[in-house]
Amino acid sequence: MHNKRSVFNAEGCIGIAEARISIAEARIGIAEARIGIAEARISIAEARIGIAEARIGIAEARIGIAEARIGIAEARIGIARYCQI
Repeated sequence: MHNKRSVFNAEGCIGIAEARISIAEARIGIAEARIGIAEARISIAEARIGIAEARIGIAEARIGIAEARIGIAEARIGIARYCQI
């Protein structure tokens, strides 16, 4: 009986060790998932920054167009004044 008990004991220890390995692997999986979530959040933030920069660029382009139109209008006024002289 002594031998059977030590075999069962050894099998029990192996089972506990395997369970601990499984728990450790699960913890690693959870940590990797958290890293993935953090990376996704960073990507989303970077995308939002990119969208904001694009909107700023569009606004600057519209300002440039408006300034060009003002310049054209001023040039037309100058031409009209020159032609009146």
